[in-house]
Amino acid sequence: MIRMRQWLATALFVATAGVAAAQQPVTIAIPSESLTGFCMGIRLARDPSVPGAQDRHPIAFQNVTLPIPQFPVTVNSNDVNMGECSGISTVVNAWNRGARDFFVFSVGSKLPVYQLIATPRITVLSDLRGRSIGIPGIQSAGAEAAEMILRRGARLEPQRDYNFVSVGAGPGGAAALSAGRIDAMPYFPPISFILMDQGLPALADLVTHVPQYVTGVHIVNRRWAEQNRTRFVNFLKNMVTTGDWLANPANEQQVVTWFTQHWAPVGGQLMSRDHAQRTYDFYVKDGRIAFDGYAPEAGVRANIDILIERGYLTRAEVPPLGQVFNFSYLNQALTELGRPTVAEFSR
Repeated sequence: MIRMRQWLATALFVATAGVAAAQQPVTIAIPSESLTGFCMGIRLARDPSVPGAQDRHPIAFQNVTLPIPQFPVTVNSNDVNMGECSGISTVVNAWNRGARDFFVFSVGSKLPVYQLIATPRITVLSDLRGRSIGIPGIQSAGAEAAEMILRRGARLEPQRDYNFVSVGAGPGGAAALSAGRIDAMPYFPPISFILMDQGLPALADLVTHVPQYVTGVHIVNRRWAEQNRTRFVNFLKNMVTTGDWLANPANEQQVVTWFTQHWAPVGGQLMSRDHAQRTYDFYVKDGRIAFDGYAPEAGVRANIDILIERGYLTRAEVPPLGQVFNFSYLNQALTELGRPTVAEFSR
């Protein structure tokens, strides 16, 4: 932890050199500089190129790229104020290990986003018997998606009927799939669309087998949030109004154009118009992302049930969700915007 704090201190000093000292930037841990589709709401709310994103409440942020498992640790200690696009399993594991000085304040998506992409020789789910499935990590959302699709769609079980192969979360997985070193891998748009256009079929969409599932949760240090309540609530207002911009059908072509101009999903190459439109249809038209940052408790419980089903959590280890998730700041933002509030989770 000492080395981590030293590294963060050095990174932040270098990154913020020359920034006006009137108000220190809010530090936020991110998994990658690349935009993640199911967590686009929180990222776009910080992007000055998004129409209206920071017109009302301009707030300076400093990104700190870290591995997702480190998010709860660094946010809990307030070495980083916030974390973008963590996972529910990561959050629950940290909570059960005693990290209680952070909470989830909003979510990225409220419906499943993963598709199972295969090599051309695989045409149906049952063809994956005896094959290798690439995953970012055994407790990742991608691994959960692949396991649920294969269990509920073809009655195939990991290690009995197929093997998981860890290929990491970067471009290595797509390369391994394209080269045929693995037989299938869970992906989400726009990368899944790019692979499909290369001739790799999508065998299934997780939403067919898991109607509710939350992908990507955003966390904040508990003390920092209260000490900076006005600033934090103003940011949540930006996030809600950015969600309005995305969700409004009248803005469809403007949003699609923004994707083509600012979203480079692979190798720094900007998205094509076709991929941008399909990505918009998938996340926005299908209502998969949480436009206001909220998902109902039943959606989160679906994630918890899958963790239990996979053997990574017991019922006794499920924390009080009303303590891990805190939507009071979001509700304040909604109230100040004249919107209906959302229901807090049971404590």
